[in-house]
Amino acid sequence: MDILVRILQIIGSLGLLLFGMKLMSEALQRAAGSRLRQSMGRAGETIGSQIGAAATVTATVQSSSATSVTIAGFTHAGLIDLRRAIGLMMGANIGTVATVWVIALFGFALRVSVISIPLVGLGFAFVLLRKNRYRDLGETVIGFALMLLGLSVLQASTNAVAAHTGFFDELATYAGLGYPSIVVFLLIGVLLTAVLQSSAVTIAMTMILCQGGWLPLETGAAMVLGANIGTTATAVLATTTLNTSARRAALAHTAINLFGALWCAPLLPWIVPGIILCFGLFGGLGAGCTPLMLAFFDTVFNLLNVFIAANFIPQLMKLLARILPHEASDDRRRLLALDSGMISTPELALMQAHHEIATHAKRMLKMFNMVRELTCTRQLEEFRRGYAHVEKYERITDRVEREIVVFLSHIVSQDNSERATVRLQRMFRTVSDIELIGDENLELARTIRAKRERDLWFDRTLREDAERLYDMTEEAIYRMTLCLEHPEPEEVGQARKLGEVVRSWAEGRRTELLARLGEEGANPTAVFFFLELTERCAKLVGTATRMAVEQAEEAM
Repeated sequence: MDILVRILQIIGSLGLLLFGMKLMSEALQRAAGSRLRQSMGRAGETIGSQIGAAATVTATVQSSSATSVTIAGFTHAGLIDLRRAIGLMMGANIGTVATVWVIALFGFALRVSVISIPLVGLGFAFVLLRKNRYRDLGETVIGFALMLLGLSVLQASTNAVAAHTGFFDELATYAGLGYPSIVVFLLIGVLLTAVLQSSAVTIAMTMILCQGGWLPLETGAAMVLGANIGTTATAVLATTTLNTSARRAALAHTAINLFGALWCAPLLPWIVPGIILCFGLFGGLGAGCTPLMLAFFDTVFNLLNVFIAANFIPQLMKLLARILPHEASDDRRRLLALDSGMISTPELALMQAHHEIATHAKRMLKMFNMVRELTCTRQLEEFRRGYAHVEKYERITDRVEREIVVFLSHIVSQDNSERATVRLQRMFRTVSDIELIGDENLELARTIRAKRERDLWFDRTLREDAERLYDMTEEAIYRMTLCLEHPEPEEVGQARKLGEVVRSWAEGRRTELLARLGEEGANPTAVFFFLELTERCAKLVGTATRMAVEQAEEAM
């Protein structure tokens, strides 16, 4: 009965450890939300910038799985290509060692777990304060304390089970058989991490077993290699319903870590003595240094593996193309937000939502150009096909809008920071405004169809005015898309100025045309159709200008 209680304590301590890491991660995300987005946004064309950006994000969210799933989602949406995705995946590998060092230093070397309960009290005091940044700080401290407490209970429960059973002694027997043990425990590390969905927890358990003397350091290093492979399972499973590009990105993460295990595992009998020698030179030998040795091994392994793999990215892309060939269904792109599975990571989900909304806005520009082409289409059948295409495109934009709203609603249900909440509210308004632009595009197409059905044609002056009106409207929507992606003060100023120009021009033309209705040769029907076109375009410009200004306000 006592053994059963101890085993349940081990399971409970694992849950406490995972919960503490999750709580700390989410609080850090809220506190560093804007900086998180900026870090991911700095991922440029160079492999160094990609690795650095992903490493920063992963170290903050403390989960390479979360980062890799997000990267796969971006690849699925076409926001990044496979080459850039591979560079980001490499950065995720490096960033995840930060959590391992936190566990090794604070959970084993410094043994600050004795103050975990006081830390919970301190964190709760911060949570009671009104300001969100204090609440985030408090939850970070509480999560950190729970992580240390779970680690402490896990160590105590493991020692108790070892004292009352011979299980760990048997484990030690099978752990020292050379290469067979390395292979077996590498596979155990893969399976354990895939189940727990946390390489840091698997490595923490490995540290406990190695520190207790039940696993030799060589076998513990093999479990660390397995943990690095197992952590990629989350992204692979999450991308099973996505397109080929996303699956290739997730598989690239697995391939990189598997490649590392293949070259590193045979060298463990030489690598481990080298690590022991290095620590011995600084007077750091003994069981107490084993967690630090494993953290050091994990860090050096990931750095070396990324350095080596970075030189074979073209070859890796060719291999992935052979394993996962292009499918016809890949051309039917779905929303990345609905497939990424990253709603549990609100700050990263906001990044995805922003990219999807910006892409949705670009569809409005394309739809307007489709409507504009109807004006100069003379063949009746060609006009009907063009109009049907506009109607189909409007239905597609309606579906996209609903999917984005559903996704944003799921993010709202999470524990978000005050800044993230304001950002979500603005995103809801932006999606609504984009839908208004889509509706106005359709109404503009209907007006053009009604004009065509009456076999009504504008004279030269009205045609020139219509072309100028369309040019200004297209420019306004284009500047809106620019401000959605990168709100710059100059772009916003030009968008506002263009909105004023269109409004003034429309009012002036309306007054002038109405005054000329009584003149000989005037065509009142054509004039009224032109004024309706002007009103539709003015609404489009007004909505686009308002959206551009709101994006600037958010950026400031």
